[in-house]
Amino acid sequence: MRFKFTLFLLTLNLITYGLIFFLNKRAERDELSDASLSRVVGREIIEADRIELRGKNMESPRVLEQDGSTWRITEPMQWSANYFAVNRILNQLQFLQEEASFSIDEIKRTGQELADYGLEDPLLTLSISNEDDTIDLSIGELTEIGNNIYLLGPDKKQIYVVSREVVDGLLIDLNDLRTREIFDIPVFEVESLNLEIRQPETTGNGALKVRLAKSNAGWNFEAPLNAVADPTLVSNTINTLTAAKVERFEPETSDPLLQGLDTPLMRVTLNGNKRRQTLLIGNREENENGNATYYAKLDDNPTVFSVDAAPFDELQQAQEALRERNFVKFDSADLNSINISEGTLQIRLQKIESGAWTVLESKEEDEVHPYRADKTIMDKLIQDLTTLRASGFAVDNPTPNDLERLGFNEPRRIVLLSFDNAEPITVSMAHPVNENDALYARTNQADFIYTVDRRATLRMLPLNNLFYRNRIIETLPEAARITSLKLENLEKGTEIFNYSLGTADIQWTGVVEELPETEATSVLVLKDSIRKMQVKSYLIDEYKEAFPVDSEKTLPWTYKLSAEILLPGGETPIIETREYVFTERSSGSLQVGGSKKYNTIFQISQEMLDALYVLTDDMVEPSESTGEPISEAAIIPPLENPEPTVPPNQ
Repeated sequence: MRFKFTLFLLTLNLITYGLIFFLNKRAERDELSDASLSRVVGREIIEADRIELRGKNMESPRVLEQDGSTWRITEPMQWSANYFAVNRILNQLQFLQEEASFSIDEIKRTGQELADYGLEDPLLTLSISNEDDTIDLSIGELTEIGNNIYLLGPDKKQIYVVSREVVDGLLIDLNDLRTREIFDIPVFEVESLNLEIRQPETTGNGALKVRLAKSNAGWNFEAPLNAVADPTLVSNTINTLTAAKVERFEPETSDPLLQGLDTPLMRVTLNGNKRRQTLLIGNREENENGNATYYAKLDDNPTVFSVDAAPFDELQQAQEALRERNFVKFDSADLNSINISEGTLQIRLQKIESGAWTVLESKEEDEVHPYRADKTIMDKLIQDLTTLRASGFAVDNPTPNDLERLGFNEPRRIVLLSFDNAEPITVSMAHPVNENDALYARTNQADFIYTVDRRATLRMLPLNNLFYRNRIIETLPEAARITSLKLENLEKGTEIFNYSLGTADIQWTGVVEELPETEATSVLVLKDSIRKMQVKSYLIDEYKEAFPVDSEKTLPWTYKLSAEILLPGGETPIIETREYVFTERSSGSLQVGGSKKYNTIFQISQEMLDALYVLTDDMVEPSESTGEPISEAAIIPPLENPEPTVPPNQ
């Protein structure tokens, strides 16, 4: 009894739901017959996931289907639809307004038929569908007055007069309806880039497979070798790929053999978040305008198109082009020493507790003299090391024979970097005996041999302790007072100037105020140079009575700059003397100086050189500047058997 009662209730529910569905549908039909066209079509457009357009003059129907938040063309081809073009069509349909409307019954009472309005065999048929429903709109002929058309509503009972712009929007050119974007994986989502590049048959290596993958540390090569990739270059490459556009869509009648997509030159695969896209690159085509393109297609799409050749030409060199070329990486704050050596020559640079650097120089057995290193020089050296870049990749997995062949058995430089909290880094540089242009480098961090710029790299690592020495010989205390300043010509035994403050309250500006402006400025420059003697570079770490140009030639000291300095100290002030001697000016930027007190010979700064020149201007002007006739240069006969020269160390 209970079972029969349950069955009765179930049957009653089904009848009730059926009646409700029937009444709803009837209400919808009544609403459609009474509602405006924009209300009927607009509601369907909001829920639409498929739009189909057919017409007498169309070779094939156009079908748009919604795929998630985007639209795709599924006929007459498979391709992503242009977002803006589809949006324009949807907006025109959603807000479609009729100029006028009348029923079919009305036209029949006047003796007219659908054919009189072009609706018996319509010009276009538009179907708008969703999962539950479909409406069809028929588009007929132009009206006699106004730029309008006749449209048969979805109930097939009402004819509307609407703007012709609706038809123009629906019949948009297929090239404008298709998006020109190729990859739709966003840049931020790309996790790996795979390349498969067909190699020439002569190499016999088949396809070259290159794989780059993103990690927390950046981008790395996983094939054909394990190496670090340049994150900026990889990001730029992926940006270029995702921004690549279709140059033109190829007709279906194109020759597949001509396109070369059956055996593609390259496969480019972007892997994103649980999805991937592969682009096939076929044959190259040179255009009349000089721009080259490649035939291409997506792996899962039959549509063939052309792409600009430039980015894909660059991809063929990805194995080297995208490699990280900065191969010496370290934390400069953790660096505590730098040793630079070649054979028995060695430069030792040590950071002390204050953070400053010193140059350790061995004078005699077991005797080490620390000198202050120049901060600017050290900052540049460390910067140069951290930015040392490979110009190429010579050998990825060198054998002992490779190391010997490239000269690593007798390296030109070995740079040992030591750290407080990290393992040391060793950078070795070498070149073969008969190869003066190339310089190869390797580190203990990776089993690769790189090529680097020979001249620039060796120039930044000179094997000369003096190069790293602090360029400031002396800085006087702030309370020190220069009481007299004298410049002498030692060859002539004359004084060029001799100034003294005389009284304690006079200033140096007052002493030189009677001089011409350029001379007064030059005297003050020399006075300031005594207070802070900064040199351009050191030449010899030992003072001599004349500057030895080479083993046979010397230059005498022509000028002497001396000063008396009052140093405060207790009850009795201390008076000291400073003396510096100089050769004649050798060129516009070279003049040599020396200090017996500090036992050194050096090049003076440009500022000091210019000041001395103003005060000692007795250089003989060249004939070119005086207008004097220029004597012919003597002809030097060539040597019969010249001895080969040995290039100096860089």
